[in-house]
Amino acid sequence: MDRQVVWGFLGAAGIAEKNWASVQRSGNGILKFVGSRDVAKAQAFIDRCQASAPFEKAPEAVEGYEEILADPEIDAVYIPLPTGLRKDWVIRAAEAGKHVLCEKPCAPKAADLEEMIAACEANQVQFMDGVMFMHNPRLSEIVKVVEEGDELGKLRRIESCFSFFGEDDFADNIRVNSKLEPLGALGDLGWYCVRMSLCCCEGDLPVRVRATLFEEKNGVPVDLRGDLIFSDSRTASFHCSFNTTLEQSCRISGTKGALTLDDFVLPCDNEKAAFTIERQEEVGEGSNFSTRSLNREVELTGEAESQKTLLFRNFGKLVLGGERDSYWPEISLLTQRVMDALLESALGDGGMVELD
Repeated sequence: MDRQVVWGFLGAAGIAEKNWASVQRSGNGILKFVGSRDVAKAQAFIDRCQASAPFEKAPEAVEGYEEILADPEIDAVYIPLPTGLRKDWVIRAAEAGKHVLCEKPCAPKAADLEEMIAACEANQVQFMDGVMFMHNPRLSEIVKVVEEGDELGKLRRIESCFSFFGEDDFADNIRVNSKLEPLGALGDLGWYCVRMSLCCCEGDLPVRVRATLFEEKNGVPVDLRGDLIFSDSRTASFHCSFNTTLEQSCRISGTKGALTLDDFVLPCDNEKAAFTIERQEEVGEGSNFSTRSLNREVELTGEAESQKTLLFRNFGKLVLGGERDSYWPEISLLTQRVMDALLESALGDGGMVELD
């Protein structure tokens, strides 16, 4: 059998159930340990996941995370712990020589993430965040359309929204715990919107940003609008909220046309990922215009090629190949820097914040 990445999960959060199946389907990874402060919780997690996506040998439940980091067989760890706890465990994992796949937002502040990345670099391990759509071949197609400019012209505007309705009484939810999840909806949802904008703008940082905070709980944003001002007349805006129904839309507009997709974070169809290009065309005389729509699809061929599976497969290839890719920590840090500036604006007077 070909060499496989041996994984350990530092935590048994709900999102880790999805990623259990991703490791199982990746074709280049196996899961050895699931750790939790409560070993019974880890075992219950294993029992549920093993029933639906079984490994040949069931992973072992362990109390805490130290045993996972100490095991010489473990190549990589997945860290779905709350944002406020990630820094310590990323650094400890790196110092133990483990490659790190970290959920987002990666840290409360960019300064924290810089320390995390520095630890990974010092110990020659790969760092990557868990933004799944980065591994969807649809994103590459979208970026190609934007960069070529034949159909959209020059990029001018990106408008996105990622939201879901939480609960009528959301005050005790971990998502609004200022110690565990200090970025609230901005980190949980806005991270994706910012990342999409950065990808479409070739990784350029915005020159300045501002955020309008519509609602907060426990000092944590739950409903927010962000504006990003880039160079070369490019702008982006997004809305993220725990107060409205599920929406994950994105529209990318240029001087010739616009590209739209209604499921930019998580495709609604496991078999394909689609987007639409709309071109404005002049008809006859008198400045009459019509819109022509061109639908594009990228084949995914089910769960085996889904973006969540590709995330773990691609990470596994880096680990097995023995070469780190600096793009992944760099794009995480750029995203975190924009988060910092947006949060400063949101919790301040809502004014513009300059970025270096």
